[in-house]
Amino acid sequence: MVEKLTVSRVFFNIFNYGYMVLICVLCLAPIWHVFMSSISDPRALMATSNLLWLPAGSPTFDGYRLVFANPSILTGYLNTLLYVFTTTVLGTTLIVMAGYCISRKTKMRTFMTIFIIFTMMFSGGLIPSYMINMQLGLVNNRLGVILPGVINAFFIIIVKTAFEELPDSYEESAKLDGATPLKTMWRILVPLIKANIAVIVVFTIVGQWNSWFPASIYLPRRRDAWPLQLFMREVLIQNDISQITTAADAAALADFTGNLVRYAVTIVGTLPVLFAYPFAQKYFVKGITLGGVKG
Repeated sequence: MVEKLTVSRVFFNIFNYGYMVLICVLCLAPIWHVFMSSISDPRALMATSNLLWLPAGSPTFDGYRLVFANPSILTGYLNTLLYVFTTTVLGTTLIVMAGYCISRKTKMRTFMTIFIIFTMMFSGGLIPSYMINMQLGLVNNRLGVILPGVINAFFIIIVKTAFEELPDSYEESAKLDGATPLKTMWRILVPLIKANIAVIVVFTIVGQWNSWFPASIYLPRRRDAWPLQLFMREVLIQNDISQITTAADAAALADFTGNLVRYAVTIVGTLPVLFAYPFAQKYFVKGITLGGVKG
């Protein structure tokens, strides 16, 4: 059935599409400005304070040349990929298992749920956490960045709710076929909530990719273990480009090349997430609203 286009419908479509285009422009404009700034002439860039839609002056890729010539950026990339991979795989596995355990109808179910929710509202703070990790030998250790970020109580509650909304008939059928609880969870139930898990995976990846504070606390003497975002913070906030440029360049070009380096580092650190995000977008609405409509 073809919907008849009335005057009100036409105006609504124009307003709707125009509004969405405006939102897209507002979201993409800062990213485009940073990219155009990263390939602009450094002297023309310093003389410009407006939003850039085209490169200022003659385009140049000197900023990216300096960034990729620096071994710290490659080290930061490799460390970040390591932290993202280990945290995502280990964290998702433990979160799914924890959510499954507290979703089963056991005597400890209510207590464990309240205990997990309690940790979402109250925490010991930074100093007790640091003291515990120091006693465990996690300071100046890569595990100090990986282990504290593995479990997320909010994600456990999401997985718990997703398991509870599945019909009991799935688990009963698996028991009749002789499946163990672990096999029932991984083979039968987990594929049914893959949309929820996909959302958790994406949020974990994005959160770990942008994480720098745990590394700054637990890896103060392990520069070789710093993630990319900590190197970016050093360049962007502390205005330290000595690790990117040579000593002579840092003195002579601090006012010019330094700006290009900062913009280029921002693009280099952000681009992988921007490319990966759209591929998981299809799971967001389904994962968040799963169980809202029963049929």
